Amino acid sequence: MSSFTIENIFGIGSFRLCSGFPSSIKTTNESNEHIYECALNGCIQIYNYSTNERLHFEHVYDDIIVVMLYNEYINEILTCSYSGRIILWSKDYQKRFVEQQTRINHVHYGCWSRDGSTIYLCSRFDGTLLSLSYDSNHHSLTENWLRHWATPRIGVENVHPPPEESISSVNIAEKIETSNTYVAGSIGYEFVICTNLRGHLFAVLQRPHEHVHIHELNLRDGHLTIDLKLKDAKLNQTFLCATATAFYDKSNSKEYFAVGLQSGLIFIIDTNPLQVHSIINAAGSPQAIIWWHSSLLTFGYISTTVNVYSLDGTLIASGKDAPATAICHLQWNSDEQDLLWIGGYMGLTLIRLELFQQRSPSPVETVMFTILNSIVDETYSSSATLYLTTLIHKRLHETAGCGLYVDNDEILSGDLSGNIFRWNVNDTKPIEHINIPDSIRCFVSKNLVGTLSGSLYNLDNQEIVEDFSTAIICSAWNNDQTSCLIGLGDGSLINLQTKRIIGLHENNAEIWGVCWSPNEELCATASEDQTTCIWQVDYERKLIATLTGHTTAVTAVQWKYERIYTCADDRTVRVYSTESNTYNCLYVLRTPQSLFGWFTLTYLKVDEEQKLIISTTQNGYLVIWRDEENDRPILCQKIHFGSLEGLSYDPKTYRIVTTSSDCTVTALRLHLH
Repeated sequence: MSSFTIENIFGIGSFRLCSGFPSSIKTTNESNEHIYECALNGCIQIYNYSTNERLHFEHVYDDIIVVMLYNEYINEILTCSYSGRIILWSKDYQKRFVEQQTRINHVHYGCWSRDGSTIYLCSRFDGTLLSLSYDSNHHSLTENWLRHWATPRIGVENVHPPPEESISSVNIAEKIETSNTYVAGSIGYEFVICTNLRGHLFAVLQRPHEHVHIHELNLRDGHLTIDLKLKDAKLNQTFLCATATAFYDKSNSKEYFAVGLQSGLIFIIDTNPLQVHSIINAAGSPQAIIWWHSSLLTFGYISTTVNVYSLDGTLIASGKDAPATAICHLQWNSDEQDLLWIGGYMGLTLIRLELFQQRSPSPVETVMFTILNSIVDETYSSSATLYLTTLIHKRLHETAGCGLYVDNDEILSGDLSGNIFRWNVNDTKPIEHINIPDSIRCFVSKNLVGTLSGSLYNLDNQEIVEDFSTAIICSAWNNDQTSCLIGLGDGSLINLQTKRIIGLHENNAEIWGVCWSPNEELCATASEDQTTCIWQVDYERKLIATLTGHTTAVTAVQWKYERIYTCADDRTVRVYSTESNTYNCLYVLRTPQSLFGWFTLTYLKVDEEQKLIISTTQNGYLVIWRDEENDRPILCQKIHFGSLEGLSYDPKTYRIVTTSSDCTVTALRLHLH
């Protein structure tokens, strides 16, 4: 097997509904500095945005952090990884009180009871909900029960099976029908909340092509007690978000939480008895909602729309020009609820919310927008004005990362918004930021970048040096850097220096990967047409051989000595022999069944000396095989939240660099055992 150490991650944060919080909620010290703590893939990052300095960075998990919560009652922090590994920390991360592997995988959400005594974890693809008891005095963590969404009440022995009989992620995955065109999606609990006053447990059940259900569960054994179907929603309106806490209404001693579905449909849920209290059709397709005193605040995902609703579902304020950062996480800076942290894939924003009646707001630099005639409290009249002011707005890559170039410790990364960042692997801030008016697709060299429109830009002067009029998807240089091959979106392979068309795939199928043969007389192209073609480099369109076997688009190709390696959307790596120009397929490597859901293989690198075959996936995994004859990977970890859209490997230092659609860039060192 193998392991790795994350050297650095360049990004703002990996935000989820229960992952990330400001440091100020852990302290009563008065400070004007704005410090934020959050997960960054498998690391914890603490950043001072007032001074623009990283205060703490720690590689904690080999996969991503999906739960990061602070419990004020016991003054401790809980983190949990996608693979279900829990760590309980001191509030300064200097001590690990508990580090324990749970028996569920694919964890995507968790909650912690207010007194810190119980932890609940949801596993989307396993379809399970796990309850654990935590004794903070003795720092012990024990399992209470495990519930699978389909377990009937009479199946008591199946609700809490012994570990050797528990439902594993592999067993569940084997039973779910998946294909290259069908996404299995969620088959279980998406969200769980434990109310503060009554201590009741509620979970949101999401199944493909069915209504969303809210289950009230017995705290002691996880049995289903009440099933509430959100029948006012359509079958295709899936769960998106919820309020992480319940709102306590002092006027009637009731607690409420809200659940958001697709298309802006929000249900405010009365917990006693379990029923729908009100229904909201929110503008802007919000994917993040939070209580603001007695009202519900919603933010659009990228629509810039913000709304304020009363408990009965009445719209009382609305506006535009909120952050458009793919918002998925909201967190108040304190109990005063005046400063709100807004986290998304594309950045982090801190805003001030102010309500005024016939007076101007506090002096600020930028007012994002003003909402007139709004009421969020009975103390304000209909002439009250709501002001939202940006205090901090931090972003790096604004959209999906695409394109990567690495030269020793220097990294260049691009994105579809035309941003190019130059990094040093040991620094926390970019050395340089360039923006061009086009979407980055690939780096041709350190100073040449190809775009989706077909323009080749010189980064030194940001001028177009060549226009191919079709997407520049991939490139490969020969060993002495005198000749470069360019793979284009119309299926043609061009020599950059001579402009000669070396190859052309049938039906103008896109070329997704290109490489030279070891003797540089031939080259290979991986294409959308499910083939890998071998071309004579010194001739135009001289096809030597066509490699078949993949059932979907071939996404990458590598040629090492007498082997050609390809990966494809069909989730396999194929190894072909080039001995005597036979091009026979020798081996087929398949991804493990634990890689659940719909995904494709995106990039491929090969270390012939160490016999490493390194591949990345569209759902964030790094998969490494050692020895082409061994179908079992030595490493398979989810290192990004999004699709891997760039891969670099240095066989001298074992450094792997990746870029992703989650707007982060990761540099790690591989350790071979």
